[in-house]
Amino acid sequence: MADKLLVPIDLLHASSWKAALPQAFALAGVTGSEVTIMTVVPEVPAGLDWRYSIRGETGGSEELNTDELLKDARKRLEQIGVEFAPDDAEFEVIARYGTVYEEILNVAEELPATQIVMAAHRPSLSDYLIGPNTARVVRHANCSVQVVRD
Repeated sequence: MADKLLVPIDLLHASSWKAALPQAFALAGVTGSEVTIMTVVPEVPAGLDWRYSIRGETGGSEELNTDELLKDARKRLEQIGVEFAPDDAEFEVIARYGTVYEEILNVAEELPATQIVMAAHRPSLSDYLIGPNTARVVRHANCSVQVVRD
């Protein structure tokens, strides 16, 4: 069975994939690993919708269609993967809905991933107080985690 590399990215921040994906595909080329690119659509608490709160409305929001969000996320993952993958490289995409670090850890267990390759931004004060998703993945993953900075 081939090794499996998991590359979690944030579709809202290109910095999460611009360094991590080339690194993952280079590593896969050397080791023969399979690459899985994933994203997590973060959970939104029921009744909370920024579109309404900005306008001061309190009537709630329309029903969140997670299936459509996940379908759009997978399509975008495919586009990003094609852009960064070498011509002969294959990859899989996974989109999940939930708490970011928990879903990354869940997918890593399900694959099972032998390594997670993910980007990290420069820490700010709030990261030290709250703890970013990357730090949580590093602390709790059952496999190696390579943190890539741009």
